[in-house]
Amino acid sequence: MAEAIADSGDRFAKKRAPLIRVLSQLRWPVMSGFAVDSVADQFAVRIGKDYPLRETGKELGLLFTPEGVSQQAGGILHRFTDGDRQWVVTFAATFITLETSAYTTHQDFIQKLVAVVREMKDYLPLQRWDRFGYRYTNRITDEADISALQQLFNPAVLGTLALGFGDTIVHNVGETVYEGKEASLLVKSAYLPPGASIDATIPPATGPSYLLDLDAFATGPSAAFDDAAIDQQANVLAKKARDFFEKVTTDEYRARFAS
Repeated sequence: MAEAIADSGDRFAKKRAPLIRVLSQLRWPVMSGFAVDSVADQFAVRIGKDYPLRETGKELGLLFTPEGVSQQAGGILHRFTDGDRQWVVTFAATFITLETSAYTTHQDFIQKLVAVVREMKDYLPLQRWDRFGYRYTNRITDEADISALQQLFNPAVLGTLALGFGDTIVHNVGETVYEGKEASLLVKSAYLPPGASIDATIPPATGPSYLLDLDAFATGPSAAFDDAAIDQQANVLAKKARDFFEKVTTDEYRARFAS
């Protein structure tokens, strides 16, 4: 995924930013009389031009028992995908998600999010959201980049990777939640061995990897659910994640990766 960009003035050839996924999700409470399967059929007609491929699945949750942890099937998921399978809309009884592996700009992403929410919200008995999340997943897999993590990131997000302890680290996982007035931020960072993942929705890398996942979110109930309100809240969330990312990446990172 790292595509070199010619720049002989940099210590390292610039590469594509390691942003492998961006998603945004709006959640609402369980609503009586909301026939999600029927609504999904009507929703499919409205967005079919941009998202012509359709499939269904089930939510997976974790069930904790004295015998251990097991996966538990949840509600039905309706997925609508573009022809290149780079943009996915997921619709369920209590949320809608827009996800992409081909992120270009915040403006482009939010325009698409606003468009799909606009086509869905008329079917909601109560037009409000209870949680609005905007999530950025960055993953570094290149061997040279993995070796330079301490030059690319602030030690605060590297955990004991930054300690310089002599033994080989097998894995390192950290999680922090920051609570703010307008938005909060869930930060997950992980150094993982080949084939490992901390998120079942992200295929594991074939080699060692470093993951930095930023989930900016706000909780409701929201005062409004129109295009302007969604756009405004998305801007707040994007700034929250961007400000954190700027703090934990170094000049070396910005020299190595294209913005």
